[in-house]
Amino acid sequence: MSLTREMSFSEGKHLGGRHLAWNSLLNLGTAVFIAGLNVIFVPLMLHSFGTEFYGVLSVTWMVLGNFSWLDFGFSRASARYVAQELGRGRPDQAALWTCTAVVSQAFLGLIGAFAIWLAAPFIVNHIHVQSENRALVILTLRLFAFCIPIDFANRSITGVMQAGQRFDWVNGLGVFSTLSTFGVYGIGILHGANFKVVVYGLVVIRIINLLGCYWGATFVLPELRSLRYLETVTASYKSRVVTLVKYGWWVASASIVGPLLLLFDQWMISILIGVSLLPFYTIPSNLLWRLGMFPNSLTTTLFPAFSAMEAKTEWSRIEHYFVRAHRYLLTALIPILFVLYVWGGEILRLWIGASFAAQATLPLRMLVLGFAIGLLAPLSGALLEAVGRPDILVKLYIVELPVNVLLVWSLTKHYGIAGAALSYSVRTIIETVVLWIVVYRIVPFSGAELIKKGLLRPGLALVFLVFASYGLRNCSVRNFGQLGVTIALLAAYCAYAYWIALDAQDRKFGLDAFLAKKQRLLEKLFGPTIPLAGAEN
Repeated sequence: MSLTREMSFSEGKHLGGRHLAWNSLLNLGTAVFIAGLNVIFVPLMLHSFGTEFYGVLSVTWMVLGNFSWLDFGFSRASARYVAQELGRGRPDQAALWTCTAVVSQAFLGLIGAFAIWLAAPFIVNHIHVQSENRALVILTLRLFAFCIPIDFANRSITGVMQAGQRFDWVNGLGVFSTLSTFGVYGIGILHGANFKVVVYGLVVIRIINLLGCYWGATFVLPELRSLRYLETVTASYKSRVVTLVKYGWWVASASIVGPLLLLFDQWMISILIGVSLLPFYTIPSNLLWRLGMFPNSLTTTLFPAFSAMEAKTEWSRIEHYFVRAHRYLLTALIPILFVLYVWGGEILRLWIGASFAAQATLPLRMLVLGFAIGLLAPLSGALLEAVGRPDILVKLYIVELPVNVLLVWSLTKHYGIAGAALSYSVRTIIETVVLWIVVYRIVPFSGAELIKKGLLRPGLALVFLVFASYGLRNCSVRNFGQLGVTIALLAAYCAYAYWIALDAQDRKFGLDAFLAKKQRLLEKLFGPTIPLAGAEN
């Protein structure tokens, strides 16, 4: 390893604000691109393969997803420790953590793969596929089962690139994998809707993606190219695995308990009201969950960055990014949520139909209120995990469970799907506020910076738009006057966001980030050039 690379890690140059912001935008852009491809290809898949085979793919991913807990949180744990070792300037130790996690995850993944291999006939017997398709569905489950160890190993290797803030590689590989996946779908469609082509092709893509991730990880940790680390890791394997388990099992527990909270409202609707009304709740909910790409693009970047900063006890720097991330996220989400609240009914009417919109609009609006605050919660969760306290999330979920059961049952029973939506909003707002309180008690931050610099200015705009939404939603959705008022309010908000919600440092930050990226692009194309003003790192 070169001295220059070691210094760049130890000095934290890969953790600069502009670099983190650019990586977050890369994550967001990739998520938007992938979502767009899904919108295009899903109807083609349904038309070509039929609902049964498309359902088989969905069930297969669900079955594999239910085995994700078998990861024991090793991927998250290894990403944290790799980021810390890179922050300390010790890439050799980072390579040891990576090898330990990959070996352990491959073993755990094989256990899950053999379990699904044996259970495949039992699973197929209970998902009601046509008898002539039974053998093909069993083959699909068994082939995809051996994607589990591949996916587990892939997570830790991807964590190396995340820890090194090489999100250009992460997102590039993500786009390649997505395009290849849809390419396989296309080939299957062109070969007379041959489902076997799709199944084998998807397995091959996952193997290629693993190799690509390994190649990308070696640019962050060239030590991974040497097989001697597989020998070295045996000396400290047990102690490192124990450390990974102590941290990771809390992450795994959160991945088990969290969905119980998240999906309980849907179970209550099915039990108390009937499954026929469930789509009027789940479709608006899934629509809003698409906005999770915004906080996810930030947390994917900030988690390894926070871990590296925590290793060097740079608390003021962590707080700076934590506060600004809240401000940027809330500023970006407010206009989207405003449009969904005011025009959600019309969007549902045009997308699905008038009768559907008549019943789903009120739940959508109730959910928007909760998502306006709840989408900020992942930032606190990522910080707690980065500083070594993933247990807080699990303990909070356990405390929430009985309260949530009572709240959802009561509101759903009395107010139907609108009551279920209200229960979600109440719970998620309380949860987010509690997480803020916990963060400021555990992490040595200076005080109320989050409220003063992160939430106050965009929060004022949010309050104003809430009242404006209440007035606008009582107008006819076909009234061009309402549309004009909406556009005027959005234009006023953009001006407010630029000049008031964001400060001078934010505006300069955005310009400098653009100039810095332009400078790097010119250097790649034409060689070293004269630095642009304001483009320094």
